[in-house]
Amino acid sequence: MKKNLPLILFLFTGLVSYAQPRIGLMVAPGLNFNQVHYQNTDDTHVNKKGLPFRAKFGLEFEFPITETYAFATGLIYAPKKLEIKSSGFNEGTSEMINQTEEYKLQYLQLPVTLKLYTSEIQPDLKVFFQLGFMGEILLHSQDVEAGNVMIDEFRFFDVSFTGGAGVEYGAGVNTLIYGGVFYDRGLVNVVKNQNNDITEDLVIRTDMLYLKIGLKF
Repeated sequence: MKKNLPLILFLFTGLVSYAQPRIGLMVAPGLNFNQVHYQNTDDTHVNKKGLPFRAKFGLEFEFPITETYAFATGLIYAPKKLEIKSSGFNEGTSEMINQTEEYKLQYLQLPVTLKLYTSEIQPDLKVFFQLGFMGEILLHSQDVEAGNVMIDEFRFFDVSFTGGAGVEYGAGVNTLIYGGVFYDRGLVNVVKNQNNDITEDLVIRTDMLYLKIGLKF
């Protein structure tokens, strides 16, 4: 998939150039948290830990369908951080062993969403709602510390449900300022290969709650 990434970007750029949508430049700071599921049959427990602050940024492209509906997509760089805590009983020493592991992930997000606008609630001010899905391609993964042992490899892709609401203000003839609160809900287990010492499947899905701020031309 990564080998085909330049081709995907080339085709995407060609589509955008042909359709001539409205282009937005956005930044979205927020909290990255995770769904961690581990059905333990031994003395090992795995749980999520922390709420790392992260910010994603990129370009958004909006293709109007009617005056109130639009198809919206984009190219968004999204760094994430995965923090998990494991604990287990060491039969040799009769002590509990606790370990915290952190991983940094970098994704290229390709949203496929539908955007609904209301009528103006004030001059040049509209409310919008946006729902859809976020395809994500893993660009890079990194262990924060060399001692990480639980996850050997991450999947090269992820899919999230995304939704939110916000406002858009006409700041000029061809310039719009927009902002809103959004939530991405991970749908795919990002763990591809895990440590063989873990007897049950480790399932981790990544979520993010963030404030999106952008400028559209």
